[in-house]
Amino acid sequence: MTDNANRSTAFSEGIIDALAAYSQGQHFTSLTKEAANPILPPLHTRLQKLLETLPSSEQRQGLSLLDLQVRLRGRKGGLPHIGELGAAIRRLGWQRRRAWSDHDAAFAAKWYPKDPN
Repeated sequence: MTDNANRSTAFSEGIIDALAAYSQGQHFTSLTKEAANPILPPLHTRLQKLLETLPSSEQRQGLSLLDLQVRLRGRKGGLPHIGELGAAIRRLGWQRRRAWSDHDAAFAAKWYPKDPN
């Protein structure tokens, strides 16, 4: 019986040691994964940083949502949803102006900074 109890104790201690080693290794793996792959900031934060880097002359010409969408490409090539991008730029105070189609060009909507007036 003592031999059986010793084996059972050794087995359970082995499992406990293995779990402790696994949990330490798992914790280390998650830390390195987070360091290598930081969390992507929210869309409005990334958009605001992008707009701050654009020259005012480019802003005055108007920005297309499709151009902004490409510039805000996320990790693994993901694009922000166009509706969320429109809502985010509107919250930052930008205004959309539409250029209706004529015979030579199609419909276009450009976004401009809010007029200071």
